[in-house]
Amino acid sequence: MTLDQDAQLVRMVNQIAANLGGGREPDEAADGVCDHLEKFWARPMKRRVIACLDEADNGLAPLARQAVERLAERQAG
Repeated sequence: MTLDQDAQLVRMVNQIAANLGGGREPDEAADGVCDHLEKFWARPMKRRVIACLDEADNGLAPLARQAVERLAERQAG
């Protein structure tokens, strides 16, 4: 994937986090976002957004970052 595609994935996960995070406890919201990514995102998309965690200025919102970190843990386990 290109940098533009990575940026699009970051935008998408930020939008998902904004939509699923409202009015929920942070841990519950992060789990909800992570569950969504696991269910509805293709494996290459998940790999790319996890790879974005290694970039210093990746643009992930705090809730999105937490969800992607959980996704990375689940994928590794």
